[in-house]
Amino acid sequence: MRFKIIYIVSVFTYAVLLTLTPVFANQDFSIPEDQLNQLLMDIESNFSEIKTLRTKLKQEKSIPIFSEKILSKGFCIFKSPDRLRLEFTEPFKSSLIINGNQVFQYEFFDGSWHKLSTGNKEILLMIMGNITSWLKGRFNDQNLYKISALKNENVTIILIPKADEFKKYITSFELGLNSTLDGLDHIIINERKHTYTKIQFYNDEINIKIPDTLFYGRKDAPTPVLQW
Repeated sequence: MRFKIIYIVSVFTYAVLLTLTPVFANQDFSIPEDQLNQLLMDIESNFSEIKTLRTKLKQEKSIPIFSEKILSKGFCIFKSPDRLRLEFTEPFKSSLIINGNQVFQYEFFDGSWHKLSTGNKEILLMIMGNITSWLKGRFNDQNLYKISALKNENVTIILIPKADEFKKYITSFELGLNSTLDGLDHIIINERKHTYTKIQFYNDEINIKIPDTLFYGRKDAPTPVLQW
């Protein structure tokens, strides 16, 4: 059972693709480079209004050797500047909490929660730091990524890692924005052998009161989120 939380974390950390071409993106609608910087500045300005976020999520993973997609559900809680909680509730339970430079992992099995070791803390902090930055609208890190954007019904930001050690695991992210360009609609992680993972966010609640205790690393279990 312990492999499950590591598997979920790997969705955010170790995803790889054989090709650099995004699965869901349509290159015919590329936003010209001379418009890209202004777009990214506008997006970051819009996202800057987000101080807290609570949202449900659906995760869809497609693996060629399986005929059906692997589906799971959960929620994401964010509190600026550096607190993030990703928790899956169906079909199994797991929790990953980032509180500043602290990392806590839990998995529910045999009828109770169990705290897991965080031997890969540095990698987790790096990846979750990226996710935290995206929730604040900070996509324009040209030291880390080759950046482009696509326009269909909405805007999609494409991030292709530059660092060799990063490219071994993640070839590209597709960050789909909502229609008002002030929040994330989904994240798509393109992976090796034409595998992909899509995390869809819905029922966003922005700037509501979120207690700090939800990000504390308790000894036996994550602090319950009673609303869900």
